[in-house]
Amino acid sequence: MSKQTRGKNPEREAVKEYLQQYHDAKEKKKILEERHRTLSADLRDPGVGSAFKTMPTSKRQAREGGAVSLVYRIAEVEDRISQQRDAMAKAVLHVMDMIDLLPQNSTERTVVEMRHIDCKPWEKIAQAVHMSRSRVFDYYNAALETLLTYKRTEKLLGDYTAEKEKRKRG
Repeated sequence: MSKQTRGKNPEREAVKEYLQQYHDAKEKKKILEERHRTLSADLRDPGVGSAFKTMPTSKRQAREGGAVSLVYRIAEVEDRISQQRDAMAKAVLHVMDMIDLLPQNSTERTVVEMRHIDCKPWEKIAQAVHMSRSRVFDYYNAALETLLTYKRTEKLLGDYTAEKEKRKRG
């Protein structure tokens, strides 16, 4: 991220974190899907080797239980992927709720949508809107400043922070 989009203003950083929640949820889902692929591959092809072991196995290996354990771990990862899909759906609705505060058809809104809903890197956004990266940052920063002027932003941030604290505790 550019120095232009980073700052010392805690409210501004909170808005950026709020807007980033969908991207973060999407990345967590990707990690879980990769874990699922790895475990599924291990189940399909457990590898070759002798069934006879010359050295005793550690307690941890004995508890892992081979293929049965993999099946349980795969099922657990599938549950977590499903939960992450739900988290992504909630996150995108939250992000869209805040973005809706920006004027329709404004460049600021377009830049924020491309960054936080489409999860595009800055270079791709600049290409799409036919501007330099520095102009894109200017519009992004203007969007953040606009969002900070609304009471609704304050409420959304308060709700988000409360929910985040609740998840931490429980």
